[in-house]
Amino acid sequence: MVMDQEVRALLKRHMIDACVKVANSRGCCDAVGVLQGTLFLTDAPLSMDQLVEETGYSKSTVSINMGILERMGLVKREVIPGDKRYHYVPVRDPDSLRRDMIANIRQNLQDILIALDRTEADLKAGDGPDPSAPARIEEIRRYYRRTDRMLDLMSRYSTEELISRLEAPI
Repeated sequence: MVMDQEVRALLKRHMIDACVKVANSRGCCDAVGVLQGTLFLTDAPLSMDQLVEETGYSKSTVSINMGILERMGLVKREVIPGDKRYHYVPVRDPDSLRRDMIANIRQNLQDILIALDRTEADLKAGDGPDPSAPARIEEIRRYYRRTDRMLDLMSRYSTEELISRLEAPI
């Protein structure tokens, strides 16, 4: 079904606006949201040059921000036979998105747990640490370990299995 140009432009504007808001909430620039929103409504993979033309961004801006979207697991690169350029497509598979989101959150958890270990070591090495600090560090550590446990449980099941289990009557 071919979408009317006006309807497509309206959908694109709303999708891009939403993606920009999400990108900004994650600490990313508008370009991340514009590129993600642009890809959401495409019928075919887009090359770097097509993304430049579609968004008006420079090639370097598109390249940097597509890298961010790839690392977040929201887009992937494809090579089209007969074309040496990379083409980008949005990731729409819920299980791929779930795996990438869990991996990203897990990396953040590990970074925080390492920072807590370093903080604890620095406090022990110093003179007379604040007596409440070790308890607070352990409280934070427990929170992040429980979150990691939850992510571990979520990673055991497919998206459909998770939905089914969570929606099952108790």
